[in-house]
Amino acid sequence: MCGIAGIVTLTGRDPDPGSAARMRDRIQHRGPDGNAEFEGPGIALAACRLAIVDLDQRGLMPMASADGRYRIVHNGEIYNRPQLREDLERRGVTLRTTTDTEVLLQLFALDGPQMLDRLDGMFAFAIWDAQSRELFAARDRVGEKPFFYVEHEGRLYFASEPKALFAAGVPCQFDGATWSELLTFGATAGPRTPYGGVKRLLGGEWLRVANGSLTKGRWWRFPTQRDAHARGFGDLLAESVGRRLIADVPVGTLLSGGLDSSSVTALAQTGTGHRLPAFTVRYTDSSADEGEYAAAAAKFTGADQHELYVSDEELPQLLADAAWHLDEPMFFNATAELLAVSRFARRHVRVLLTGESADELLGGYGRFRQYRYLPWLRLAATVMRPVSGRLRRGSRWYRLSHGATMPRAEWIAATYANGDPNRFDQRPMAEWAPYRYEAARVGIAAHSDPALQALAYERQTHLPTVLDNSDRLTMGAPLEARLPFTSVDLLTFAGSASRSELFRGAHGKQPLRSAMVGKLPPLVLDRRKRGWTSPYGRYLRASPTLREWLAGVARHPLVAQNIGSEQADAVIGGFLGGDDNAARDAWMIGRIVLWHQVCVEGERQPFGKPA
Repeated sequence: MCGIAGIVTLTGRDPDPGSAARMRDRIQHRGPDGNAEFEGPGIALAACRLAIVDLDQRGLMPMASADGRYRIVHNGEIYNRPQLREDLERRGVTLRTTTDTEVLLQLFALDGPQMLDRLDGMFAFAIWDAQSRELFAARDRVGEKPFFYVEHEGRLYFASEPKALFAAGVPCQFDGATWSELLTFGATAGPRTPYGGVKRLLGGEWLRVANGSLTKGRWWRFPTQRDAHARGFGDLLAESVGRRLIADVPVGTLLSGGLDSSSVTALAQTGTGHRLPAFTVRYTDSSADEGEYAAAAAKFTGADQHELYVSDEELPQLLADAAWHLDEPMFFNATAELLAVSRFARRHVRVLLTGESADELLGGYGRFRQYRYLPWLRLAATVMRPVSGRLRRGSRWYRLSHGATMPRAEWIAATYANGDPNRFDQRPMAEWAPYRYEAARVGIAAHSDPALQALAYERQTHLPTVLDNSDRLTMGAPLEARLPFTSVDLLTFAGSASRSELFRGAHGKQPLRSAMVGKLPPLVLDRRKRGWTSPYGRYLRASPTLREWLAGVARHPLVAQNIGSEQADAVIGGFLGGDDNAARDAWMIGRIVLWHQVCVEGERQPFGKPA
């Protein structure tokens, strides 16, 4: 697990000496265990390393092949590394380290980009071929590991986080065209980011720079069929967890008390001969606290549970730190808590297994079940349309009724808007829905069932944001987060699963529930889905520091230019005055301003100096 950076000449001069190293230094938090860089004609590469497997300094990157032709920078873990090593050794390759980075490098030297299909893991890497003067880069199937890039003044710059690009002189500018999307959805979909010119390589994509030009392609999509003799879900998950326990450093789990994290914790405990530490965030606010369920799962599985309470006094700086690490104004309630528990866990472990992505892959959210009754919902929504003005703006029925006349797939996209997609006179839902739909068009087209179409949309637009959030905040500790639900076999299962497989039963995710019978207490196994919810409304009102900051957000130039200070002040003032219906809108505005202050304006302490 590392931070990578590089610069490739397109039509301009060679990279400036030391520029790649400056990029790497900006994301040094991702890799405290060693630095290295390489500069040559037309290329500059740098990396910082978080050593997890093979702690020897020979694992530093950029790593060169024995003949010096290829050099690689790599971020991630390849879980089927032992099998791939055996194959390389049978083919006469002598390996100098036990790192997966060297395995990647040698596989590419022998097989080229075709080797991607053989990898089971999370990765973002770039390989420079000094002979052909070409750079090849790729990202794992669903995008667990990040890769950002920008073309600027005749060069291609790439890095694990956008902030590294700006350290090399790339302008850091807000792309105003993303404002409405950020306000409506809390994130950007597809390759675009909130920074002007900066793009992300998507999960399952590759990038090549050759002869002064850049080309991209896709090497993987969700399968829609699986082998008739494929093993059951429970066996596949147990194997995936087992592979992700392999490390030369201590390993633990993130245990929220939900089905997903509890399942990972249970299987991890089974796969080891000792009690693994499990880390839980607790709240004094009973509406957000899941401690009862986490404690039950820990006791049942034998996990060594560690609990963390985040104090109100810590929150302002945690929110600012989380904004800096995220690099984007992602709307997740518990960003401060995830960063805090990652730092807490770092005192004990370097690897953290989590249940992230299970809901997006297996349809765990309650909204998927509404699509089973699509014809009736559309009829009801059409009937409700004339009286929609009486509905609470931003409610689910409001969104359903306003999208009832859209094409079905675009309507699915529209229902994902956070709150009211037409608020503040922003671009209407009728314009945003096709754009968001386009980001998931191929996945949606692979299915005729509306529930599976919605799930395909989820995987292409929401899952990447979930994975970015997880990567950035855990690496802020730094910790390596490993996600067992994203193994190749489980992705194949999820992509090929029928509606009846996924959505039967009262609470959904039936393959996982069935697999965990007897391995988790009924209190956890039979509970309804509940996301990790932070009581942010109480935080913003109760903390004098946060309250004062939020009250002034409406006067920020970004808000004044896009929605007007008067409108924003009415929403924020209403929320601070006790209107809970305005909480999400107020915090969405606040999130964007907080990100801009921290990441664009460079203010690391937007709430004032910590006491």
